[in-house]
Amino acid sequence: MNVEQPQGILNSGNNLGRCFQSNNAASVLLGSKESAQMAITRISLPSGLPEPTAPVRPERGLSICVHLLHQSEPKGWGTWIDGKFLPIHYWERGGVAIYDLEANPIGVRPTGFDSVHFNLPRKTLNAFTDDNELHRIGDLPCTQGIRDDVLLQLTKFALPWLGAERRVCNLMFDYFVWMFCSHIAASYGQIGPTKPMYLGGLAPWQKRYLMELIDSNLDGKLRLSYLAEECGLSVSHFCRSFKRSFGVPVHRYLIARKLERAKFLMRSSSVPLSEIALESGFSDQAAFSRTFRAVVGTSPARWLNEHMHRLTVDLQSAMPIAREGIHGRFPSPIASPSALDDGNEGETKALR
Repeated sequence: MNVEQPQGILNSGNNLGRCFQSNNAASVLLGSKESAQMAITRISLPSGLPEPTAPVRPERGLSICVHLLHQSEPKGWGTWIDGKFLPIHYWERGGVAIYDLEANPIGVRPTGFDSVHFNLPRKTLNAFTDDNELHRIGDLPCTQGIRDDVLLQLTKFALPWLGAERRVCNLMFDYFVWMFCSHIAASYGQIGPTKPMYLGGLAPWQKRYLMELIDSNLDGKLRLSYLAEECGLSVSHFCRSFKRSFGVPVHRYLIARKLERAKFLMRSSSVPLSEIALESGFSDQAAFSRTFRAVVGTSPARWLNEHMHRLTVDLQSAMPIAREGIHGRFPSPIASPSALDDGNEGETKALR
């Protein structure tokens, strides 16, 4: 997503935590400090706050809060918005609050809670609507406590990132911001398209170029905006066209290519798994093993043992064929790889 250069995100991490009298707020910044797309901060206070929150620093953006605990009777809860007090009578697990950070929101939370705060700059949201050829979003209703299952699932997905030092590829962050903005715009923004949506896939030259580009940059440093620009498309058009052509989003395709690279290295070399992980674009062996097990269903070591066992069996079965002659065993010709590729318009190459 092409985002205008924001002047940093002010209300996140410990800067936001101090408004809640907390100096240890786990957080993550999506993007760089100079070009941040979104910040996510978790505020967990089992005993609540004895007094209202301190004022936030005014900035052009939204604070979208998702609670992880159910509040059956949030006695005394409420929020001051531009000097007007809005009481809260219930707050479900997965309940959402949307506050404009220029409206001086001040929370009253006398009992315990566990919440995740998404700081979404207006420039990020405007970049999303502009890129998708949608009308820009104006003021959003101050929702408080109503359950939103989509935002709850997105929050659960992002929780492992908070306070973690492990690297997450830029494409994953880009897709998360894209999905988050898409849901906010569709569910709360009441917007419609300004132009017809594109439905076609990528051109053959675009597919070939992207396959080469991604295979040459398995470290995950590519950005959606760069890939889209290389294809001469907007980010939204590129994302739809890529999935239509390859069957999966870009980040899932990237993971598949990383694993294929790792399998090739395991089969053809004897270097340690730690080196194979780095060579395949993973941050470390632990990240490689987690991803491999999640996608393949087993550990890299066990997969290699099973593969080598099958290879031994196949070679033993092939020995009588070699002695008898291959032409006598296969009377009909086998389709060439190029024939398979032509019949699937390049899809076979994308799966290798």
